[in-house]
Amino acid sequence: MAHSKPTRHVAVAIVFSGDTRRILMITSRKHHHLWILPKGGIEQGETSGQAAIRESWEEAGTPNNLPIPNDDQRLITLHLEAAPHQKRSSVWHVHVIHVSEALVDVVTDWPERHERRREWVDIEEALRRIQAWYTDQKASEELEGEAVEDGQGTTSRIQDKKEKKGGAMETALRRFIEMESKERTS
Repeated sequence: MAHSKPTRHVAVAIVFSGDTRRILMITSRKHHHLWILPKGGIEQGETSGQAAIRESWEEAGTPNNLPIPNDDQRLITLHLEAAPHQKRSSVWHVHVIHVSEALVDVVTDWPERHERRREWVDIEEALRRIQAWYTDQKASEELEGEAVEDGQGTTSRIQDKKEKKGGAMETALRRFIEMESKERTS
């Protein structure tokens, strides 16, 4: 099936404080009780590294002048194929943004500060929160109202979307954990 829109390129930021070994997570705008990583579309003329810094600032309130990672410094690139009912596939470009908690915590004004909460959590808790994203029944119920469907397959479509996005975040986070573990032991 040909998709009606071109592939959407998305930058994902794993904001990491090496001093505390914690990750900065944010709440989803649609599901305020669930936690995610900062992410968003890469704009025209922008590199994925630039988009990761911008999204981190807009959504999580990191300093907006952090060093921009090169695209060859991506942690991982994930291809999320569109299901037959979706309009387009996406490619997630995952970057690790290294910043101290102290530098982030002094930022009190950022674009989405009234729409999201942010919190530093240890790596294991970040993984648990990501896993909750795609297994949470409340989110499924909330998404049902958003789905345009004939009554058949709504739950599976919602579950597919949640599992795809949650699974991609979990894959990125697991790759980060693997990389971080290797760096600490070498």
